[in-house]
Amino acid sequence: MSTWFQVVLTALTSVAASSGFWAYMDRRRSAKGALMQLVLGIAYGKILEVGMRYIERGWISTDEYEEFRKYLYEPYAAAGGNGVAQRIMEDISHLPFRDPNRYVETNHRGDLHERFVERQGRQ
Repeated sequence: MSTWFQVVLTALTSVAASSGFWAYMDRRRSAKGALMQLVLGIAYGKILEVGMRYIERGWISTDEYEEFRKYLYEPYAAAGGNGVAQRIMEDISHLPFRDPNRYVETNHRGDLHERFVERQGRQ
């Protein structure tokens, strides 16, 4: 082997075996773990907020369902989220689907009326 190759190999082996290198890697792993915990916490709060709003409302549109599942629930579950999100997703999956342009409202006597809402187009 050439002398330069032996010097480089020795230097790399020394760095890899040093405690400073492994301490750096451990700090980096800890920071990554803390960042993941932060992201999971934010996602958990959003899943609770949005999911409970749908559950309290009593219905969900197909677009809302797909977006909730695709952009909140599935990434949270894949990242190792807890069972609370799974229970909320199960409750949401049992909600009736409704067209967001149609909703039920009550008048001052509590009578139910179905009303169609026209979306305003952009001009």
